[in-house]
Amino acid sequence: MTLKEVSADRNNNLDLIRFCAALLVILCHAYPISMGEGHMDLLGRITGGQIHFGNLAVCIFFLYGGFLIAKSAERLQTAGAYFKARVFRLFPCLIAVTFFLSFLAGPCLTTYSLGEYFSQKGTYQYLLNSIMVLTHNLPGVFEGNIYGQTVNGPLWTLPIEFLCYIMCFLIWGIGLLNEKWMKWTIPLFAAGMIGLKLILDPQGLLVSALRPAGLFYAGMLYYVYRDKIRLYWQGALLCLCALVFFTWRGFLDVVIYVFLPYLLMYIGYGTRYKFSNFARYGEISYGIYLCGWPIQQVICMQFGGKMEPWLNFLLTLPIAVLCGYLLYRLVELPIARLQKKSTNSASR
Repeated sequence: MTLKEVSADRNNNLDLIRFCAALLVILCHAYPISMGEGHMDLLGRITGGQIHFGNLAVCIFFLYGGFLIAKSAERLQTAGAYFKARVFRLFPCLIAVTFFLSFLAGPCLTTYSLGEYFSQKGTYQYLLNSIMVLTHNLPGVFEGNIYGQTVNGPLWTLPIEFLCYIMCFLIWGIGLLNEKWMKWTIPLFAAGMIGLKLILDPQGLLVSALRPAGLFYAGMLYYVYRDKIRLYWQGALLCLCALVFFTWRGFLDVVIYVFLPYLLMYIGYGTRYKFSNFARYGEISYGIYLCGWPIQQVICMQFGGKMEPWLNFLLTLPIAVLCGYLLYRLVELPIARLQKKSTNSASR
């Protein structure tokens, strides 16, 4: 069976996988938030820091994102329709969470008086996160936590994601998003990634940023060549073994773009039994992703600023799921209905 055949409808495991990935982000962050910077989850320790659960989760989001956004570019075709869909997807929940943290949670958590808190420039600078200008701290919030005052660390991925959206549309716009021309972008993209790593990032500090972008591009490639790619469980198992072997040898950063995409595409689309109804009550992974870190910081604050990671994870889990669901019901669903209504009106 080809990837094109199994990805033609919504019968897939993507909602379940993204939900699990959002939980992995919380699990990963439980360690530095609870014990301090430098502490890693089990996967990070096993791989010698080459990858941890949080980075794996981000790679999952970006790979499937590249596949689906390439499909969106091909379907929508105009810049207005394409970026309108992307803005409606990313910004409403981001704005809602940012304003909530700044004006409702912040005043309750700060060590400042209300008058002092609302007179601080940082209270209003934090709102820049609504437009992906990253500002990490709120005045007097989480001052006693062992990790520090970072209010919502995972937001760093969103500007990278939006840049990937722009890259995808540009590739489509100049006519490269097809089987004839897309293959010529591979050496260019590889050279660009190597150049950025060697010239701008010799110490490997930007790996966390470059890796998701590379996986997003891999997702685009899989979309373009989906009718040439056949999914077999044997191939997925081989890729898993290769990932384990090369990670053990210290070469994960080289081979992750080769073996992880096929493995994830098989898990997402190629299995015989699929959990296509998993998100029938709402796709809440994005909401969980946005809310997880602040909840973890609040819980850690209640334990005096330091605690056991497993306890932080277990206490955060139900609250994050609830917040993700509320964001879906109160923000994402109404926005989706508004978007559908405006699209229908424009087509008349």
